[in-house]
Amino acid sequence: MGQEADRMRRNVIRVALVVVLVALGFGLYVLGKQHTIFVENKDIVVDGIEYKSANTINVIVDDVDLEDVKKGKRKVAYSAGPWHKIKAVEVLPDGTTREIERKFTLSPNDTAVINLVALFEVEEGWLTIEQAER
Repeated sequence: MGQEADRMRRNVIRVALVVVLVALGFGLYVLGKQHTIFVENKDIVVDGIEYKSANTINVIVDDVDLEDVKKGKRKVAYSAGPWHKIKAVEVLPDGTTREIERKFTLSPNDTAVINLVALFEVEEGWLTIEQAER
């Protein structure tokens, strides 16, 4: 009876280790998955109101400095992990600046498109999440 209990205990430990390894692998996949984040400084219509791109905007996505995103242009950042932060600084014609910082979350197969004009002007509608095709 003692050998059978030891064998059973050993099997339970092996199954538990396999479950832990699978969970660890999934966690590392999610945390290490690289996302494509497009940042565009283009005109946009939100809820029937058109917002125009007027100025160059300096952008940092996570730790990726995209530098200046000019009017009508789009740049791309690649960043790993599900949690992201964008910081944008707009230099106005009179020399003053406006700054905004937002956080967002992406699933493993998501691609983000951030419209900088909407980021400054509206509360929602600045982030579009697209599912990658499999």
